[in-house]
Amino acid sequence: MKKIILAGILTFATLVSSCSQVSFASKEPVVLMAKTENRKDYQFVIPANFVLDEANSMIYDSSKYYRAYLIYKGQGNIIDLVDFFDKNMAKLGWQKESSLISKEAILAYSKEDKLVVIRIEYGLTETVIRILLTAK
Repeated sequence: MKKIILAGILTFATLVSSCSQVSFASKEPVVLMAKTENRKDYQFVIPANFVLDEANSMIYDSSKYYRAYLIYKGQGNIIDLVDFFDKNMAKLGWQKESSLISKEAILAYSKEDKLVVIRIEYGLTETVIRILLTAK
């Protein structure tokens, strides 16, 4: 009986650890329509099919500074999202500073004294876009 329980626990632990490395987010092509977001002095784009996760986003808004860490969730392929941001951020006057692309992507854009850093990654059931609004 102890061997059966131990085998069950080991099987469950193996299943849980392997599932934590698997993403069920859709990697299928999705039509990405640009939606402009206005946050104080920051104007940037987000795909219209992505929704702000207000519970996990953070905003610091004082009379002098506005900083934010915004989390959006939706469906989209990482490479398509990189192309989406490159094209649409440039239309709003943002200059691409850098990018790192692998299993996830990190993009940085600047305009005047502002910096927008975007991290795109697959979550368990959706694609997650994390956006940091800060200063240079």
